[in-house]
Amino acid sequence: MSKPLKKKVTAETSGIKSNAKSKSAISPTGTDTSTSTKKVNVPVILTSYDIFTKCIKRAKNLVNFHKESKDETGMEEHYCDAYRAAIVLSISALDAFIRTLVIEKIKNTLLQSGQQLSGSLKDYLKNLLNQDKLLDAARNYNLLEVVEKALREDFEKKSFQGEWKITYYMELAGHPEIIKQVSIKAELNETTLTTKLNKFTKRRHTIAHSGDYELNQTIQKENEIDKQYATDCIDIVSKFAKNLNDICETK
Repeated sequence: MSKPLKKKVTAETSGIKSNAKSKSAISPTGTDTSTSTKKVNVPVILTSYDIFTKCIKRAKNLVNFHKESKDETGMEEHYCDAYRAAIVLSISALDAFIRTLVIEKIKNTLLQSGQQLSGSLKDYLKNLLNQDKLLDAARNYNLLEVVEKALREDFEKKSFQGEWKITYYMELAGHPEIIKQVSIKAELNETTLTTKLNKFTKRRHTIAHSGDYELNQTIQKENEIDKQYATDCIDIVSKFAKNLNDICETK
């Protein structure tokens, strides 16, 4: 293991300095911050490239993560990008789980010829497959294969993240009011469960699509994150998926 680098907390390393093409940097207040080693809380308007460089640095941090430890660096900030990655991976894992689960449940429903299809599933499949495709599938006795292929192609264009999308697609799969069902089984308050799912899903989008910066603000600011926040996300996603899976296995 290589010896960790101990960095001084300066205006540049703390995310204050911007557009550093020359040795001199002038803050919006007219103060020269280029030679200062003191952290200056001066709001800076970042360019799109500034944000890009800060975000790409996160990828490097993740690559070098195994070379350092919190005990050696003493910096919680060093772990923030790993926490952000944990948020993205957790929500993505839930997305993939719901996607696969819905396809399997719809296939199982179609296999049970005596089971009545819900109105929402009928409408979805009729919109997904036109009459010609349905007729060809009936003639070739391969309706299940045709539906599965169409579902997978359609689902590639969609996400399964957030309370309302999970609710909609699980209803297609034969599980209406799934958030309520999961909250009861997991002994969680339904409103709390919904709020947390939406909160972490929104944070995942902010991380994935804007580098965890609030781009709609006049002065772009990086959102704070810590180990507890990432742990809470993993915890609620894990509880939701486990109880959802239990519910689906018993029905």
